[in-house]
Amino acid sequence: MSFLYAWALGAAALVALPLVLHLRRREPRRRISFPALRYLSRAEDVRARSLRASDLLLLALRVGLILALALAAAGPLIGHGGARDHPPTDVALVIDNSASVSVPAGGRTYLEELLERARATLALAGSRDRFWVLPAVGPPLATGVTAERAGSALDRLEQTHGRGRLYAAIARASAALPRIEDREREIHLLGDLQRSAFEPEDRPDGPDRGPGLIVLMPPDLPSTNGAVVSVRPTAGTSVPAGVSHSAVVRVERHGPGDPSTGGGDSTTARLEVDGRTVGATILEWGGTTGLRLPDATVGSHYGKIEIDPSGLRADDARYLAYGVVPPPSARRSGRRESFVELALETLRQAGRLGTGPARIEILEGAAATPGADVETVVLIPPVDPIELPRFNQLLRRVGAPWTLGRDAAAGALRLESESVVVPGLSGVNISRRYRIRSEGAAGDTALLRTEDGEPWVVRAETSGRIYLLLASPVDPEATDLPASAGMIPLLEALLLRWSAGGAWPPDEFAAGEPLSLPAWADAVRRPDGVRAPVEGGALFTPLLAGIYELSRAGAVDAGSAHFAVNVPAAESDLGRLTPDAFRELFPGRDVVFGGPAAPDWERVVYRERRGSDAGPWLVFVALALAAFEVVLATPGRAGTSG
Repeated sequence: MSFLYAWALGAAALVALPLVLHLRRREPRRRISFPALRYLSRAEDVRARSLRASDLLLLALRVGLILALALAAAGPLIGHGGARDHPPTDVALVIDNSASVSVPAGGRTYLEELLERARATLALAGSRDRFWVLPAVGPPLATGVTAERAGSALDRLEQTHGRGRLYAAIARASAALPRIEDREREIHLLGDLQRSAFEPEDRPDGPDRGPGLIVLMPPDLPSTNGAVVSVRPTAGTSVPAGVSHSAVVRVERHGPGDPSTGGGDSTTARLEVDGRTVGATILEWGGTTGLRLPDATVGSHYGKIEIDPSGLRADDARYLAYGVVPPPSARRSGRRESFVELALETLRQAGRLGTGPARIEILEGAAATPGADVETVVLIPPVDPIELPRFNQLLRRVGAPWTLGRDAAAGALRLESESVVVPGLSGVNISRRYRIRSEGAAGDTALLRTEDGEPWVVRAETSGRIYLLLASPVDPEATDLPASAGMIPLLEALLLRWSAGGAWPPDEFAAGEPLSLPAWADAVRRPDGVRAPVEGGALFTPLLAGIYELSRAGAVDAGSAHFAVNVPAAESDLGRLTPDAFRELFPGRDVVFGGPAAPDWERVVYRERRGSDAGPWLVFVALALAAFEVVLATPGRAGTSG
């Protein structure tokens, strides 16, 4: 037995009061005047012995009453106790609300089951417990609050289609829980243990030590999942009017018995554009095909590719948004013999460039200053490094926020894998490049990088003009780009996708990842129909996959633009960690698994137990003793001495 408030045992000293009163009590001496009364005196002595027994019983009741109250006030704890019998505890509820927990589980989504387990934790809480509610995707919902307020925070937690990065979520929870003496700390991880949520690159540096992890063991959830993993418009997100184009679609299936590439079963892929179905095809898992997009008027358009339901529902559709724009016109200055000029002529003949006044100017080498009417300037460095100082003077003269320096690194490089957003660039070799030094301009963006992380194409907007700079000359001595299939797509991206005349957005976005809104935006309509005001140029984090619509300041319908948000590819692989594999990821922590059933979960939460509280039983005993004492001490009762 232990006591919460051992100091209260001092109240047991009050038992001295009835003892003192009993000992100080004296019967008054009586003088018997007549011998005739001796018979009555002997009868009274017999009764006095009975009264002394009653006095002793009354004394015992009063002593027992005081001892029971003193023990109850001390908070006695007996045995090991249950989940409710725990010391004050700070608990971080880390709840996975990523796309993967939207899988069906017993007629509802698995997220609903996770929330049910979290509420079970709150139902077992004490008045001195405090809670932090931390979703895997999105900001914290509650910090250091009571169980009641944590329950209200759970009511606000929403399903998202973002990627769960649980390494980071657990690190945030560990940092949030304060270290306070006499208070326990626990992190309750409620999720599906998806393997991709614990990528090595997300793991914090240094030893992983912190509060113990109590992990919910997921039930038998679906492990096979089919998904639309990519939808890429062949003309990018800015399509010249009158040019036919298609959407390249790829579907994959993850799970046992169904490799993500190669034959297997097939699925039906349906193409929908601007709210109507315009095409369909049958695709084998792991297959890629192109679906023609219909001709459309100048403006913003949207669509989706949808397959038959398979495992996770959120990635059965993938969305795309693109703008149809008037064909831009461009001119070039610089080298007399240029591969860029040949590519421009190819685009003109294909109808992807216009013939009107040039709004885009390409400067190769240390060429002349661009015209005042130009909205976009593409800057290509000279082949001969001797001309580099003159080219840097040109950069300063036109207001471009960069300078170029020589690169001492030797050997061929390729572009980062992310560069496949421009078709044909994944295999391009770069044998010579210059180092781009940024002058710290706001909005300076690296569009393409080499495999060592250095920027290769950068974009900036200054004084109302777009500047695009390449780090290598477009020449066979510097790169094999002129002879590759990526030459035309790269030039098209420079002139259409990344120029001032390009439609917004330049690409699709991933759910749960912040994006920069265009400066003209003043409101956004989410896929669920909710319309909310936004600040142009600010960051915005879309949490659901689907089509979002931005409205332009001062316009209701005209000037709007759509952008597509999709489920991150990592969420489509539903492979899960085993308990042993999970423990290996956190070797410095105490890891306990509970569940999936509710009783199994409730048995492991609040691991520090302190025994059952015997105080209420002692109060009941004290009340019973008080009742007997009242009956025994009531005047007029038989055998009562008062």
